[in-house]
Amino acid sequence: MSQNSTLFQIAKLLALTLTIVFLLSGYMTLMSKRAEMTDVAPTPPTLTIASTNTAAAATASNTPAATSTDAPTAPSSPTVLPTHTNTATPTASPTASATHTPTISATEILPTFTALPSATATAELTATPTLTPEITSTPTLTPTLEITSTPTLTATSTPSGPPTETPTPTLTPTPVPRTLPATDAPDYTQAESHFWFTRPFTDAYYTWGSWYYPYGTNNNGEYLWHRGSDIQNPQNTPIVAVGDGLVVFASDDLTRAIGPELNFYGQAVVIQHDKWAASDEPEDALSVFTLYGHVEKVLVQEGESVSAGQPIALVGQRGVALGPHLHLEVRLGENSYLSTQNPNLWVRPDEGYGVIAGRVVDVNNFYVPQQLITLHRADNPNKFWRQTRTYPDHRYTFDPQWGETFTFGDVPVGEYLIKTTFDGKTCSVPVTVTNQSLVFALINSMNNEQ
Repeated sequence: MSQNSTLFQIAKLLALTLTIVFLLSGYMTLMSKRAEMTDVAPTPPTLTIASTNTAAAATASNTPAATSTDAPTAPSSPTVLPTHTNTATPTASPTASATHTPTISATEILPTFTALPSATATAELTATPTLTPEITSTPTLTPTLEITSTPTLTATSTPSGPPTETPTPTLTPTPVPRTLPATDAPDYTQAESHFWFTRPFTDAYYTWGSWYYPYGTNNNGEYLWHRGSDIQNPQNTPIVAVGDGLVVFASDDLTRAIGPELNFYGQAVVIQHDKWAASDEPEDALSVFTLYGHVEKVLVQEGESVSAGQPIALVGQRGVALGPHLHLEVRLGENSYLSTQNPNLWVRPDEGYGVIAGRVVDVNNFYVPQQLITLHRADNPNKFWRQTRTYPDHRYTFDPQWGETFTFGDVPVGEYLIKTTFDGKTCSVPVTVTNQSLVFALINSMNNEQ
């Protein structure tokens, strides 16, 4: 009996040994067949992008070589979906040219089998496990390059330091047709200054109009044609009347248009002043109005009499406005948006400052509209200090006495040159600015710069 038990245990061990040998043989056979099918696993292709400032080509191959003319060469590595971060523009979709079809999977696929327990003397023979390897098909990689937009390279320069002077502009603007003859222009030599008004702010605040967006300009088409003077001050800064008069409007303009459209000023105050005559004839006397636009709060009522220097409103940015400021207008003849005059000819300059006004006419005695005018200090004639443009034809009403087409307000007393270039000639006119007065410059082909 003891001998039979020993033989039974030996038989069990032999059966277990044969099972292990069978499993190992099957596994080795499977691995041998897989090696024959795949031969040598190919290296996944790497996408190569060669970029220039104007175009780029993308090519996939088994032996990649990355080249760039704009950036340092990046190390080669397999890429599943390349992300394009260069500023190059590919000219064609990349095509992989590989000898073998590359296969990529997240992890290597190995046959699935059950771990075998360690053999012991008490192990009992169970059903022989059958190895069934699971082989998951691997996708074929097709490298693609997706470009959603074509970037444009723009060269920019970095300034070396803050400029101390503004260089003379070298512009070649498109000529504007000249449609308005200057035959009826007034004789400016007989004109007299009419600085009727004080500043709309006290000396505690900023009182000068914007040089960036002066009367009669549109900032090279960026804004509306300007019919007033913009003076920037903080929100709720008190605004004072520039002269004695009667309040004829003090409200919002949501239902009554006092500008080119409703809600253009948001809220405004309009004061009617005494009449002014451009000549000695009483019948030539015209009503004068001042308008204060974009105000945050109105402090007076319609029908109320006010005095120069009296607070009438607070600075705001209502209506068509970019930030808190006062839009000051002078209207002549009627209270109309189309009857404005240049405030530089009506508001008295500060002590130590004056005003320059002028007109530009061509050899045929036509006004030259939208013409760039530069102002130079006489001791530095090659650098311009300020600039403006002449009025466009048929859009503005000239002063009845001066017949101006441009002005420079708040100019310190001193010697200056006014320059402009048209019809192939550069004209230069010297002017002298005196205290709280106006100097006029006529620019024509006779003012050629030597």
